[in-house]
This record gives sequence, C-alpha cells and structure tokens, in this order.
Amino acid sequence: MVAMTASLPRREMLPTAIEAGCDLFLFFFDPDEDFQWMKEGLENGLLTEERLHDAIHRTLGLKAKIGLHNTPREEIMLPKEEALSKIATEANTEVVREVADKAITLVKDKQKDLFPVRPERYKRILLVPVSGIKGGFGAMIAGNKPKALDILKALLEERGHEVLIWESTQEKIMKLPEEERGAAIANVYAQKQPIANLTDNYDLIINVGDVNSGGTIQRTIWPASKGTPDSPFYVHEIPTIYVSVQNPFDLADVPQVGTYINTYDGMLVTMEELVKKLAGESEFKGVSSADPFCGLWDTKLWRDRK
Repeated sequence: MVAMTASLPRREMLPTAIEAGCDLFLFFFDPDEDFQWMKEGLENGLLTEERLHDAIHRTLGLKAKIGLHNTPREEIMLPKEEALSKIATEANTEVVREVADKAITLVKDKQKDLFPVRPERYKRILLVPVSGIKGGFGAMIAGNKPKALDILKALLEERGHEVLIWESTQEKIMKLPEEERGAAIANVYAQKQPIANLTDNYDLIINVGDVNSGGTIQRTIWPASKGTPDSPFYVHEIPTIYVSVQNPFDLADVPQVGTYINTYDGMLVTMEELVKKLAGESEFKGVSSADPFCGLWDTKLWRDRK
C-alpha cells in the first residue's frame, strides 16, 4: 500500500520489511521482479539468511498446523456456492451481534431526556442521509447491498414509528427533464422554509452519516441548498440524533449536534442492535479507542433548548 511504498524504493522495501519481522506479503506487483529484488536484498545484506529461514519456517509451520500440506487443492478452493454457505451462519451472526452490541458508542449525549426512542414519544421520524464523496471502487464493491438508511427505516417502522427518508434537492433535480434542470438549479437557494415545516411534521430527526463508502476523502459533503434537512440547522428546534455508520470522526463536521453515535458499520445486525439501544432496551457499551471529538473544542459544546 502507499503508506509502505512511500518510505523506500520497492527494491529496498521488500527485503527490509522481511528483515524487520514481516513473514509474507499478500500481493505482488510483478512476481518475477519482486523475487529478484528479494534475492538482491539477500545478496547485499539487507536481508539475512537467519531471518529469511525464520520467515519460511513460520509460514510453513502455520500451513502445517491447519493441515494445508495434507489437504487436496480442490478442498481448499471450495466451489463458490459451498464457500458462500459457510458465510453468515447462525454462529457467525451471533459473534457479529455481540461485537456490535459492545462496539456501538454513544459519543455525545447532551440532550436532556432524549432517550428512549419509542413510538409513544417519537411517532414521526425523519431520516436524513448524510454522505461524502460518492463513486469510486467503494461504491462498486457495495453494489446493491441494502443501505444502513433503508435498514434503519424498516426496523423503526416494525416498531410502530412513521418514518420518512429525506430526498435531497440534488436528487430531485436530477429526476426532472433535462430542459427543466437549469431553472431548478438557479432556484436552489430559494429552498428556505419555515422551521415549523419540520417541528409540525416530525417528532425526531435522525441524520445517518454514511461517509467513506465511495472515496478516500472521509469528510462530509454538505449540499448547496439552504434550509433543507440535509444541513442540520434545526438541532435546537427539534430532537436530533446523528448516527455515523462508518467514519468515527464525523462529529468534526457536525459539532452542533447534541447526540452523536458511532456504529462503525451499517450491517443489518448492527442496525438491529442500534435500534435496541435507541429504544432503551440495551445499554450503550462502546468506548472510543481514538478521540471522536477530534481535538476540537466546539465538538463538545451544547446549549439545551429552552
């Protein structure tokens, strides 16, 4: 990866990494070229015979321990259908659920009496998608997998909430006939509306940040429109929760929120555990291993609604 190749020329980096304690590499650029550089490194002293043999023994020892040396290749390379059948088993799912239960972190909890999130308290919920740069390999890999936003909507509706997902101004404009888009774009700053349009129609707003699904720039991209729910200007007007399902440092771009949660992924099991915690059926147990406040003073502030 770039972080490794940035430190040394590849012909030096490969043997130096093995000498430093790395036993094997997962990927080649070109096998013949890489092997030649490993050989040169051994010849010029960057890699010692002792360390090379140690790496080989450790690698072969691991293969022997799990029986690969006695396992026919066809058993190692399972057919696609059989391999997939070993994924998402009941036992594996329970491990994922346990991890999610222990990982989901209530980073910021400044709104008084916000929880529990139940239909009798918050019947009408607006879910607002928040994203970063879209596209790239991440989006291709994700394919048509269910989005955390859609999963969360279904789970909340199962509990009796009335849930609407906000459609951004940009998405609405792209659905218009091409000849009408210019006028719509020119009118994008005229989207301001009374705050009562939110407070009269919703009891709770949940911003779902899904940043880092399509690019290497892990920052929130706010829309150009003004006065629309995808810019959280209303946090002191209506109960608001920000849930980040990927980037644990989203709070830097939305410091004004009083309640901020990191789930670390947007899988079904994780969203199920999140909903339990929102409803007060399970405690928030996660502890941040890094600073989710990003060392910024404003991410910790909050002024209660009067």
